[in-house]
Amino acid sequence: MRSFLITIIILVATSISEARQEPTHLVHGLFDNSDQTHVFYGSLDLDIPQFNIFNSLSINDVGDPSKGKYPVTPFTYDPNNDVAYMAAPNNQNRTILSVINATSGALLSNFSSIPNTIVSLQYDIFQKQLFAHTETDSENVTQVVEIDTASGNVKQILGAIRGAKPTHISSYCPICRKYFLIVLQDQDFVYLAVNTSDGGGISWEAVMNFTPVSMRFDYKTFTMYTAYINHTDDISSLVGIINRTLGGISKVVGTISDDPSLVVTSLSAYDVAENIYYASDVLSWPYSAGVSYVNVNTSQGKWIPLARDRYNSHAWFVKQFVH
Repeated sequence: MRSFLITIIILVATSISEARQEPTHLVHGLFDNSDQTHVFYGSLDLDIPQFNIFNSLSINDVGDPSKGKYPVTPFTYDPNNDVAYMAAPNNQNRTILSVINATSGALLSNFSSIPNTIVSLQYDIFQKQLFAHTETDSENVTQVVEIDTASGNVKQILGAIRGAKPTHISSYCPICRKYFLIVLQDQDFVYLAVNTSDGGGISWEAVMNFTPVSMRFDYKTFTMYTAYINHTDDISSLVGIINRTLGGISKVVGTISDDPSLVVTSLSAYDVAENIYYASDVLSWPYSAGVSYVNVNTSQGKWIPLARDRYNSHAWFVKQFVH
């Protein structure tokens, strides 16, 4: 009898342990609703699904993401200090860089010392440095810069991209210390990397033979994933691996949708620990917003419809590796 009870206890403990190992599908970020005076910081639990709002932030303090020039609000996460950085224009169209407590959503500080539009933000979690892709006063010239997190000022210019229009699409490798960008040159999407060490500089370029919507780098495997629309049939939204030398897709790792009425958008996040790519999407008829996630190792995924009258997303990240 005692042996039987011990067996039952072991089986129950194992079952609980396995249940706890199931990944949660949770993204943090910026959201808004009908309140035009505030933006909200919180999370979106896709297993329920449910929005959890931690704090409201006045657009007078942090800027208005809905007035941003690009489809995704510049946003990045520092797990060392558990803070998030965002950039948005204020009513005078001046860029506000804000530092937010990533647990409570409280505004810790804000800066308006950068005169140019911030296109995207990236944080080096190992070197503890903040970088930005910014526009300049010169047409078709953008720069990757390091930002002083204490003052909000530009510390150094690491690379100038000339003759190309910026896009919001970027990612970062904290091991090889490169800021990856996709820009538009004539009618082509061009992939390039800017060094954030050794004085900076552009390390390589490749013309894309597909249209990327977003991209995320997995520094554990040195793999760049992208969400894109397959223009050979114009109906498939896919997740694939970028061949960073040839500028193509080396492997399709998952399907977001085969339905032409369900289209992937620019908003994305990547869970490095669980190998999950998150992408927002829109169903055109009947209109509704949703989120798809794909495990890039198994190709398993799911589409989650969201309530129409709740919140709109401006930026996401997966909160992990908190110190």
